[in-house]
Amino acid sequence: MNIDRNSSILTESGTNELEIIEFRLEKVMPDGKTKMCFYGINVAKVREVIRVPDTTDYPNAQPNVLGVFSLRGKLIPLVDLAGWLGIKTPTDLEDKVVIVTDFNRMSNGFLVDGVSRIHRISWGEVESPSQFLEASDQDCVVAVVRQEKNLIMILDFEKVIADINPELSMTKYDVTLDKKVQIDDEMLALRGAKTILVVDDSAFIRRLIENTLISSGYNVIAAKDGAEALEIMLGFGRLCTEENRSFREFVNCMISDVEMPQMDGMHLVKRLREIDEFNGLPIVMFSSLMSEENRTKALSLGANDTITKPEIGRMVELIDSFVL
Repeated sequence: MNIDRNSSILTESGTNELEIIEFRLEKVMPDGKTKMCFYGINVAKVREVIRVPDTTDYPNAQPNVLGVFSLRGKLIPLVDLAGWLGIKTPTDLEDKVVIVTDFNRMSNGFLVDGVSRIHRISWGEVESPSQFLEASDQDCVVAVVRQEKNLIMILDFEKVIADINPELSMTKYDVTLDKKVQIDDEMLALRGAKTILVVDDSAFIRRLIENTLISSGYNVIAAKDGAEALEIMLGFGRLCTEENRSFREFVNCMISDVEMPQMDGMHLVKRLREIDEFNGLPIVMFSSLMSEENRTKALSLGANDTITKPEIGRMVELIDSFVL
């Protein structure tokens, strides 16, 4: 399956729509019967879908990395997605396929039992997982889509990659050890008077951002999707009007992901910039999908700057430049 990423509707202006590839894993039950499980990934993260390639073993690889293969001159690790999820599937590779992804400036291959179709849906149709699941850093489902008789689980592929290759993940970053970031009593006091709204559907990523900001001295408010963030901001807006106060007394900057249930980050920026009270709010988009085209689109909608997700080391300096 060839994916035309240039036509991705992510790049359209705040449409609050996306396209997902539905794929499946065939779970082998204890009685030997099989059950089909359905999952999804944003088309914007997919480079192509290929037959299972020949792989070469890689020394000391993580247990669920089956080896590496060459595709168009690039070496790509092949990840046993079912193995990472703890799902037993048939071992025959004949009918399986590989989803080749390209995000966070990395390419990876994920072994799955088949790809079904592409769905074009509104983010409003994408539901957050239950509070019980979402509350855990270990949860790997960021959203759920209801399609006909199936529930499609949207997986947190950033978490999968961070677990498989921690050396390349944001978990290694410690702002207190970053010599480019000033952390002393004066800066802690300055940042301590400022509040940042963090918007991300992944509990794993959200807590990484929160920990970085809090360690540098900032106060943090968190929202799990664009709809919740907009509700928070509208509440601040009402207080501003009723009490004749500035939004800066409540929040000084917003950091938002792009891909989120209910309302994506692009649509959130568009909605906020339509409200006069929030025209001065600094907004930074923090996404694994921040290509040059998406960066241009985010800036055109009203974002002040963008960061690609591995570059969490840029975050505190960038926010300092906007709010201090």
